[in-house]
Amino acid sequence: MTDDTTPGPVSSPARRLPWELHPALTEERLTAAARLLARGRADAIAFADPWAGDDAWSIGCRAYAFTKHQLARAAEGGRYPWLGVLDETHHFVFLIDGVPVRFYRGDAEDPSRRTLRQQESEAEQLALALGSDGAEGLIPPFATSPPSSAMAC
Repeated sequence: MTDDTTPGPVSSPARRLPWELHPALTEERLTAAARLLARGRADAIAFADPWAGDDAWSIGCRAYAFTKHQLARAAEGGRYPWLGVLDETHHFVFLIDGVPVRFYRGDAEDPSRRTLRQQESEAEQLALALGSDGAEGLIPPFATSPPSSAMAC
């Protein structure tokens, strides 16, 4: 007698596109935000001065600061009316039409526990934008992958 109830391979839940989570997270807006992220990182690398002592750590920290500045400046200047800043601290959180977004350096498919940790203001804003059920387990949509000489910050 055979057992026909043997479960098949376990599959992970289908990954949803950002605009399926919230209509404010359009491809156009995410692309514009990604360009700002890339510009901040590129500027940090362009201004790096190894002769003055810059190393992977200082360049990585500068890349984070430059990226925050790009996003904050674009939000303050009204360049993108949908862009805002929720938290200007080192736990920087920006808003896309009220939906909180963070960026981090690392693998988009395998964020660290530290990356997934949320500040209270971010969790509250996510719950407002997506509802308390929709905000569960949501990870930041932006992962930046540095070149092989990894930036440390």
